[in-house]
Amino acid sequence: MTMTASMIRKLNGLLRAESLGKVIHYQDEMDSTNTTLLELGEKGASEGTVVIADRQTGGRGRLERKWISPAGTNLYISILFRPEIAASDAPLFTLIASISLNKVIEKLGVAETKIKWPNDIQISGKKAAGILTEMRPKREMVDFIVVGIGVNINMTREDMNEEMGKVAHIATSIKEHLGKDINRSKFAADLLLELENWYQIFSNKGKAIILSEWTNMWGDLNKRVRVKIEEKDSYEGAAIGIDEKGYLMIKTDYGEINTVISGDVIVL
Repeated sequence: MTMTASMIRKLNGLLRAESLGKVIHYQDEMDSTNTTLLELGEKGASEGTVVIADRQTGGRGRLERKWISPAGTNLYISILFRPEIAASDAPLFTLIASISLNKVIEKLGVAETKIKWPNDIQISGKKAAGILTEMRPKREMVDFIVVGIGVNINMTREDMNEEMGKVAHIATSIKEHLGKDINRSKFAADLLLELENWYQIFSNKGKAIILSEWTNMWGDLNKRVRVKIEEKDSYEGAAIGIDEKGYLMIKTDYGEINTVISGDVIVL
């Protein structure tokens, strides 16, 4: 079912967040919700502005990978924040979004959810959602941050096989685990409320509680992993935690502590 304008009106009626989602831009189809909201942010869009699409033709994931975004089944949403923080702290918004998204999925009754560093939500070891955080700086501070979230909500296994091809085996959806359709408007409303809650916690209490909560939801603490920085550059070690900016810390076999800012992490 396409997320029609009437469903967006329903979302407006379900909204309980005080600031996030007061302005919603919706299109049946667009290139990328993040790209659209970045453009709106540069034109002065207010904090809490949201962009939603039923289908993306150029959905983007981390490391410039394509996010497969068919119509009628999933949620593709981007949210704009204007926090008064240093630009170097912008990656913390990926953690805030991960915590919020994981909690919303858990509250639906989905078992075996976990966060996978840096930006995925997994169900039973398969990817159900991803987050892309992009920032525009103003000198050394943040001008604005756009958090893009893609969630596989109502895709069936047949949908995934058809749309994702060779990578379908590593993906899953909420419907696949609950055996029923999920109301996407309500899911979006619940997500915006959870995001607002954790954004307020971060603003009022600082980053320590965010780092702690994220670590509690992270499924790979102390596991042995392989880190791939580039196609032919990799090493192994133990994933021992994240630092104060949310970067992954790996203890190598030589006892060194490496900080991973970006890359692929594979649990062995």
